[in-house]
Amino acid sequence: MGKRILIAEDNQTLAASLIKLLRRHSFEVAHQADGISTLRAIAANPPDLLLLDLHLPGLNGVELLKKLRRSQRTAKLPVIILSGADKGTQDHQAARDLGVEHCLEKPFRAADLITAIEKLLGMDNDQIKPVSHYLQKAFHKQFSGQLILTWPETHRTLVFLKGAPVSLRPGFAYRDFGDYLRSRELLSDTEYDYYATSCNFNHECLVQLGCLAYTDLLQAKLDYLREELETAFGAPPAEAAWQRLEAPALLQAITLNVPDLFYRGFRRFPGSAAKRILARFIGQYPTPAGDYYQHINFLSLTSDDKQLLHRMDGQTTLAGCIEAGSDPAPLLLALLSLNMLKFTRQPAEPAAAGSLPIRNLFNAIDDETEIGTEESLENFTDLVDEEDTASPIESAAATPATKPMAPTTAAQAPATEDLAQTVRFMAQSLEDKDHYEVFGIKPAKFTIDLLKERYFAITRQFGPEILMQLGGAEAAMVEAILSTVATAYDTLSNVVKKERYDELLGSDKVGLGQEGDDRFQAQVQAESGKVFIEMEEWDNAEKALQEAVTFDPNSGEVLAHLAWAIYRNPRHAESQAMQNKARQMVNKALTLERTAQGFAYKGWMLMQNGQELMAESEFNKALKLDARHSRARQGLRTLRERQEQQKKGLFKRMFK
Repeated sequence: MGKRILIAEDNQTLAASLIKLLRRHSFEVAHQADGISTLRAIAANPPDLLLLDLHLPGLNGVELLKKLRRSQRTAKLPVIILSGADKGTQDHQAARDLGVEHCLEKPFRAADLITAIEKLLGMDNDQIKPVSHYLQKAFHKQFSGQLILTWPETHRTLVFLKGAPVSLRPGFAYRDFGDYLRSRELLSDTEYDYYATSCNFNHECLVQLGCLAYTDLLQAKLDYLREELETAFGAPPAEAAWQRLEAPALLQAITLNVPDLFYRGFRRFPGSAAKRILARFIGQYPTPAGDYYQHINFLSLTSDDKQLLHRMDGQTTLAGCIEAGSDPAPLLLALLSLNMLKFTRQPAEPAAAGSLPIRNLFNAIDDETEIGTEESLENFTDLVDEEDTASPIESAAATPATKPMAPTTAAQAPATEDLAQTVRFMAQSLEDKDHYEVFGIKPAKFTIDLLKERYFAITRQFGPEILMQLGGAEAAMVEAILSTVATAYDTLSNVVKKERYDELLGSDKVGLGQEGDDRFQAQVQAESGKVFIEMEEWDNAEKALQEAVTFDPNSGEVLAHLAWAIYRNPRHAESQAMQNKARQMVNKALTLERTAQGFAYKGWMLMQNGQELMAESEFNKALKLDARHSRARQGLRTLRERQEQQKKGLFKRMFK
């Protein structure tokens, strides 16, 4: 079972990206969007690590940390701060004072996050990863030395020179290079035995024996390594041990074409990442970036992939780049692994060649080449962001609102498969959007004309003639899309409804961090106190609830909780005065507000004082207000168990 990580982040887009990333790295992941819910979740089941946004609604990150550090259960909980552009502020210093050393500023690289998590949890970064991960890491770090890959029943040694594989034994498909040659009838059994024993696998003895000319030997070695390592892309994950050796600076040996190895390897074994890549990036803009010009001429692309590469210019979304019937995943996986491609949420300019005096781009296409139709394809869900090649997780502030799709007539309607993909993408893009975001309108720039334009664009896109082409889940999605759009339009086009909706949108900001907002502060402290009661952290519960009562002395519910916290606090167990104070307080709470919780607390106090009939009455009052109230139901069960025990004791005495 993987380590459990709780994400406390109010931005849903960023949280979704983090959840996918962490699950791909075999972590169990949960998410809460505000401070109070986070505190409750930790109280119920503390995670192994917390990813914390400091600016949470309801209870900010620093206050949350203070409460966690006061509890013995969570005092040493590992925490990583996810920061906006406010690193070094008072909040950050406060977090450091509370023992948080790791802070990642948004936008940050996925690899940096995984590294920080693994360091805090004491995990080995290379504990178990696919072989492609190790090839990728060695290539980007220009590693020279030995990599020992270990599986439960075998191990293999792979030698690198400046990031390029130069030797492998045993192989994935063949025992060794000699076995590979023997399978092609380039070596006899006798010659193989001599090569393996007397020559100790020295390749040059094959030239001495006259089995291969030297140039043929060099080509055969490269072919063997390439085929074996392409096969390695389909191998199970392995443990790794690195043994670094320094290579001379002037050494330029003839080695494997590593960029092309990634392309060929992902074409043979795209793995589960191929099923996830499109959904993550389908609406974003792919553009050449980073090391694009360093590696592009090393790739031998198919004509379809050349055309796809030509379209990915930063001005068209991935959905618009993909040609129907093609499979873009292997190329995308290879380019991302080699830091040759990036995705942005807005159009972007491609990377420049810089100082490289490039004569030719071997994978360019002629201007006359037909690009073909640009339609979306099958849906995927995410891409594995491996160390050293992961694209940045972008800040929510940089994420634009969803842009409505262009109108489509029935004559222009796409094929059913492509239409279904469009529907799924649109349904996904509308999740967790407010009414303004549904139409891609910023509240400050809202006009009724713009609203109408966007509304009719979407409704034409998913008109009755489109709905007739679909069935099952996609048809239901279209109905849900139209319902969401209609509700948003109805609200924003009505002056009164829009005004109320705007107030509602702003309500989550009321009181956040503002001095003098007593009602808000009372709510925060009350919720914190309830969580501490559930954790049986009685000192913390009493303190938080006392502050809540100070802010709002007329809340019967809060006063009842405070009474229970005082009553149960072990510090007051021997103080009759404090016990009486708690009983008087719960009575006062019930005069202010008749709550199920208040009656239940009073019932328990009475029962523990031996007043069982009165306690039963209070529990029943609680259940009249809330028939499923757990504390009252538990109280009645306890009373019945006591009564049964008393009956058994009475019978024993009668028949002794």
